[in-house]
Amino acid sequence: MSQNTAESDDVKIAPLTHMPAKSVTISDPQAIRALAHEARLTVLEELFASQSTRTATELASRCNLTPSAMSYHLRALEKYGYVIRAANEGDGRERRWKAAGDELVLGSLADSASAKNAYLNVQLNAFRDRLSAEITRRDKERIAGKVPDPDRAPMLTTGMVFLSEAHRKEFIARVYDLVYEYEAKAEPEERGVDGERLYYMLSFLQEIRDE
Repeated sequence: MSQNTAESDDVKIAPLTHMPAKSVTISDPQAIRALAHEARLTVLEELFASQSTRTATELASRCNLTPSAMSYHLRALEKYGYVIRAANEGDGRERRWKAAGDELVLGSLADSASAKNAYLNVQLNAFRDRLSAEITRRDKERIAGKVPDPDRAPMLTTGMVFLSEAHRKEFIARVYDLVYEYEAKAEPEERGVDGERLYYMLSFLQEIRDE
């Protein structure tokens, strides 16, 4: 789960439960800057969300990279403590990788504006690409005469609500509770490379008023 928290400038990739067994905190701006690459964010999203192991070949297939190029990115992520090498499975012909913990917390973004902006730009660009791909897919279906499901979700929903401080905190907590609940429903076999994924982006922004 990718989470931009409302507290300071921290960014969290949240765990599958409310009580992570191990939280990995990264505060070095250079380590944060190392995430300014779409493939590396995809790797972290895949490993932390699934809490499963993956090979470089499996991860490369998610990013349209060669296994050797993916191995390079994995070693870079290992260097900064994001991922670790896992015990080999099966015939053990290829190294397996896993997340270094249950929760990844990126802190001290305020210490480096360039690191913060680079990270956020990659996140936003990746989500923009997914939106564009979905627009194309739906256009093709419309041209082909396919009738969409009546309960098909909109591609993007934005809005504003008027909330007191107490209701604002309750609203945000309940949204995340729902996400945690459904993340926990996925069985181990559903978290595999071929598992079905639903992408989302959550952001709760308070109004900034001039003083």
